[in-house]
Amino acid sequence: MNRRKLALTTGMLLAAPTLRAQTRRLIRLIVPFSAGGNTDALARIVAPRAGELLDATIAVENRPSASAVVGVEAVVRAAPDGNTLLICDTTLPVMPTLNASLPFDIFRDLETIASIASAPTTLVVRAGLPARDLREFIALAKAEPERISYATGSVGGTAHIAALLLQEQAGIRMTFVPYSGAGQAATDLVAGHLDVNFSALQAVLGLIRGGQIRALATSGAERQAMAPEIPTFRESGLPDLVVAAHWGLYAPAGTPAATIQAIGAAFRRAIAEDAIRAEVEKRGYALVGADAAEHARILRLENQKWGDVMRRAGIKPQG
Repeated sequence: MNRRKLALTTGMLLAAPTLRAQTRRLIRLIVPFSAGGNTDALARIVAPRAGELLDATIAVENRPSASAVVGVEAVVRAAPDGNTLLICDTTLPVMPTLNASLPFDIFRDLETIASIASAPTTLVVRAGLPARDLREFIALAKAEPERISYATGSVGGTAHIAALLLQEQAGIRMTFVPYSGAGQAATDLVAGHLDVNFSALQAVLGLIRGGQIRALATSGAERQAMAPEIPTFRESGLPDLVVAAHWGLYAPAGTPAATIQAIGAAFRRAIAEDAIRAEVEKRGYALVGADAAEHARILRLENQKWGDVMRRAGIKPQG
């Protein structure tokens, strides 16, 4: 082979991976929240490997605004070809309870693909609050109704639901201060501008370890492995307060069943692989791996269950 042919052949071989990457199918995975939150973190951990399994490039795209409605609508309006997907937590099944004029129907306009992970929320308080455990906290809240202020990173999410259940089951009243993200709520809690926050444990564990805030209870059925010293609400005297977010994948209605099955299988396989599973569990998530049919059941169950909690709390649909 002469030098010219050798150079041409070598150039073609070197270019092949680049050309392959450029011609790969592009899938947009919409996160209807800001970057850096729990949904965003989970998406960015799992998406690259799921993309490899699908021989595609999955680009995570944050579309925050209007309590996740904007991001969900972007998926609902997309072509049903499997190239635009949604990842969302328990905020989705609660949406119809909070908004009377949604521009979509979560059951009619979306196809469930899979439920991939779940995680509880944790009750944390400012360091100066005179309550060392849940019993002391409840006694303090009963003594001064509505004086204690609490925050969550979103309205209608797992943290908000846990806060409503805590008030219902403990017989207390607190003042809700809504935040558009968990980060600012944690900052204000450390500064003493808030009394209470409900947050994913991983997001505030450093603050707990540093003594800047104090954890009182977690909403899971069992203690979390990353902080086994924090008791559950169940063992602290509120046996029925068990709440966990479910993160699910969705596609526009009308997406072919074979496409749904292939995407779901890729994400379930990705999250079950040792390296990804370890990273997910390190951040406080638990592997779920439910298929499309099971996830559809979870969606309807949470819509009814958490909707009932909202209605009992007197929260009425807006709009």
